[in-house]
Amino acid sequence: MTTRTILRGADVVTPTRVLSDAAVVIEGTRILEILATVPALGGETVCWMSGVIAPGFIDLHSDAFERELRPRPTALVPTDLALTEFDRKLAGHGITTMFHAVTFAEEDGARFHRESAAVVDAIRALDGLVRHRIHARYEITDLDAAPTVERLLADGDVDLLSFADHTPGERQFKDRAAYVEYYARAYGIGGERMTQVAERKLQRKTAEGDGVRRAVETLAEAARQARVPMASHDDDSAEHVAWAEKLGVSIAEFPVNLEALGAARDAGLHTVMGAPNIVRGRSTGQNLAALAALAQRALDSLCSDYVPASLLHAAIKLFREAHCSLPEALALTSRHPARAVGLDRQLGSLEPGKLADLVVIGAHRGVPVVTRTFRDGQEIWRCDYRSAA
Repeated sequence: MTTRTILRGADVVTPTRVLSDAAVVIEGTRILEILATVPALGGETVCWMSGVIAPGFIDLHSDAFERELRPRPTALVPTDLALTEFDRKLAGHGITTMFHAVTFAEEDGARFHRESAAVVDAIRALDGLVRHRIHARYEITDLDAAPTVERLLADGDVDLLSFADHTPGERQFKDRAAYVEYYARAYGIGGERMTQVAERKLQRKTAEGDGVRRAVETLAEAARQARVPMASHDDDSAEHVAWAEKLGVSIAEFPVNLEALGAARDAGLHTVMGAPNIVRGRSTGQNLAALAALAQRALDSLCSDYVPASLLHAAIKLFREAHCSLPEALALTSRHPARAVGLDRQLGSLEPGKLADLVVIGAHRGVPVVTRTFRDGQEIWRCDYRSAA
């Protein structure tokens, strides 16, 4: 017999409005109906909630697992242990579908594409609390990794493919000094060593330009054949956007300036910016602020980037400070990301027939917190704070 559960007593965020003191009726794994007024019922499990019931967050880009796996440059944690613990953290942050941004790059001491392939295998094998998906980030100068990414695409192990170019002088990094300073600080690697990595990237980009282009085109064709959506990363010009569009890219991640943002919008690309950018009010570099993208009506989705907790806090900040309605703000973390990767028939909003992935949002000492997380109609996270003294 299919179980029926009613979550009631909280405000419910639908795609277009907030229903006060409403109820979500869950039957099995799916939402049966949303009730603005709850009649007398019998035979169901009734769970009283307080706060706001919203769709579960869908995170299209997060490399936070890298820090779980290697909390310090020389400290590698067993993959299964790190992944299991990270899964629990994600549930606590209200993320019900996570696209792990697994990087296939040549950044010595920080990222290794052979290690990345093993991480993909571990994620695929995990039966976790939340849904785990693979976002393969291909660094276009790492030709050695291209065959691995192509194999993963053919095997159905990639759910989203993005093309990144961190060559000094391109996109995110305006010159070699900026590249070296960033990675030396981020990964605790000596500046001299990172200078050598930067030099190798520059040499490969120059010497193997045709090979770089052919590898990207081959992977883009493999993604199209596998029906895997593609993204471009850190576009900084209309030319970069046009190149990405020609490959079949449909998502623009982190455009670094207004020129690239406008070109992505004009091309009909789905623009994703980092939620930490919203929370902090600016980029970690000198790149485009996500609030500027919002002002240009060119911000489609938020991702957690490197801070899983930031999705909740960015959405609430936009609601409180940026004249966004609550449905509009939360759509950036749920409905819009689902649409970007073709999951919107099943996920992303509280509507009858969709999978019952949802979060209950409360507050602790004035800070927004997730108090309940449900995936497929089952509670996977619960936290009850004691009243502050």
